[in-house]
Amino acid sequence: MPELPEVETMLRDVARPLIGRTIVAIDLRLPKAFRPAGGLRPADLVGRTIVHAYRRAKMLAVDLSGDLTLLLHMRLTGQLAVERPDGSRVAAGHPVPAFGAPLPHRSTHLILTLDDGSRLFFTDLRQLGFLLLMPAAEVPGFFRRQGYGVEPLRPEFTTEAFQELLRRRPRTKMKPFLLDQSLVAGVGNIYADEALWLAGIHPLREAGSLPDAEARRLHHAIVDVLSDAVKYGVAQVLGGKALGRHVLPRVHGRAGEPCFRCGTPIERITLGGRSTYFCPACQPLRATEAPRGMPPLPPPLPTPVSHQGGRGENIPSPLVGEGQGRGGPRRGRGSRPAGSSG
Repeated sequence: MPELPEVETMLRDVARPLIGRTIVAIDLRLPKAFRPAGGLRPADLVGRTIVHAYRRAKMLAVDLSGDLTLLLHMRLTGQLAVERPDGSRVAAGHPVPAFGAPLPHRSTHLILTLDDGSRLFFTDLRQLGFLLLMPAAEVPGFFRRQGYGVEPLRPEFTTEAFQELLRRRPRTKMKPFLLDQSLVAGVGNIYADEALWLAGIHPLREAGSLPDAEARRLHHAIVDVLSDAVKYGVAQVLGGKALGRHVLPRVHGRAGEPCFRCGTPIERITLGGRSTYFCPACQPLRATEAPRGMPPLPPPLPTPVSHQGGRGENIPSPLVGEGQGRGGPRRGRGSRPAGSSG
């Protein structure tokens, strides 16, 4: 499922570059995917100019002229792609169809044509994603009704705020805790595993069992994992398996593979109906001062690989780094990604 980093990438690479463009035509191929508010219809998109775009949790919001907002939720397999008149393309979200595959795909459900000749494609293999069109004034109330918690890439997500959340749910196991969108918005199955591994915390630990040092370490790990995914490239997982040894994720989807930090085989369990991956050596089921066998910090990550390419090109997915993972003691908060938005 596209999680916070994937949607943030959509915002940065796909949606924001379209600000100022006007929608001139709509081709809706799966009517059930489009859910307009009362009195609105798909044709109401035509003639609207894109004036702003932002993210809330795992949803992408596009403000249009005439005080309308289009909300998009990718669910499990949603993908957005923009194809420009010269054939170049930028895409984000689920990796199937391949970012360079011909469009429209058989699972493309919406095509918006813009005034410069560009086309925006919404593709979703499982037909679970959806688009909501509503008056802009109704959007704040809609988000309140979703009950979303704090945004982990916003300044208000402080160590103190995170510790208060832990105190509110002391008996909740850490993996379900991180997946609860009413607590921390946007973290999903993959990045919950990544943050717990980076912090050296077992997914079955209860929230109330974390002393202050571990709570701080996990807070920093959440911010680091999400920030790095936005900046350097999102997790590469297909069919429940991590792709390659030099990209995110470092633990999710790697059952039986050696831990990047200590070499112990990664284990998989089912927790709350979700596949959960962890290192039994680095993430013991007890409080610990720091994961054992912690290696030196890896070298700086490389410049991100572009999602862009020409028509039909097999566009590479962004790499996260060579060699060791980003395990180890806290290295400092660093800068937040420029595109982060609440």
